[in-house]
Amino acid sequence: MPCETSNGWWSNQPGNCIGYVRLAPPGEQSPPPPGESAGVGAWYLCTAYCPPTADAGRDCFGATFWSDVPPAGIATYTPAQAAALLVKSFQLAGITIGMAPEDKTHTDDPVGTAAYRRTWVGIPVWLWVENPQPLTFGPYSKSATLGGVTVTATAQVQSVTWSSGDGQSVTCGVGTRFNETAMQDELATDSPTCGFRYQKTSGTGRFTVTATSNWVVRWTGGGTDGTIAVPTVRSATQIRVGQLESVNTVAASDGLGY
Repeated sequence: MPCETSNGWWSNQPGNCIGYVRLAPPGEQSPPPPGESAGVGAWYLCTAYCPPTADAGRDCFGATFWSDVPPAGIATYTPAQAAALLVKSFQLAGITIGMAPEDKTHTDDPVGTAAYRRTWVGIPVWLWVENPQPLTFGPYSKSATLGGVTVTATAQVQSVTWSSGDGQSVTCGVGTRFNETAMQDELATDSPTCGFRYQKTSGTGRFTVTATSNWVVRWTGGGTDGTIAVPTVRSATQIRVGQLESVNTVAASDGLGY
């Protein structure tokens, strides 16, 4: 059964260590091997067990080895490992999409039509983060002691990348909310911070607008700090884009017979 000494925990892992193993101190946590992550694995020190009858050529002075999984009995983590474990508990979510045009039933829709977003080619579309919350936009902070290391991690959305569904893309911050009351008598104006205009119709269907939140997590602990890349989070909505056409007519008073 595992036992602990000043050299660490007993290990019987051929290929890694047959002897006593412990986490290498911070000063000996050199960069990870190619393809590995310091937020997952770590360097460990092995004090090899050499019985008196060991072969003379056997290395009994110990060595370091990399492992993505703490060896059996090891209950200590590097700060980066502890931070990575902490961030896995974050339940980050996509933003609530704010958009003009809004989701509604229009006056010329047939009775019973469900609410939807509708706009026209060439009309400004405004985009923003509606009611940003710690878990949808940040900052969201959490601290924990894991594997003997106390770390604090803070997640924050750095930007939101909007895809229009017709090939356009724009990256913004929180955006600017559209004020319908203030803008009702104004000419169509682009958002000062985030938006686009459709250049073609959606035909008989709709375009899917996607908002991708680009999160960054910064952590501190154990006398060091770092950043952790987390998967992007997406929200989506649909919009119908039509085409407005003007028709020129001649007034009857012009005497042209129309």
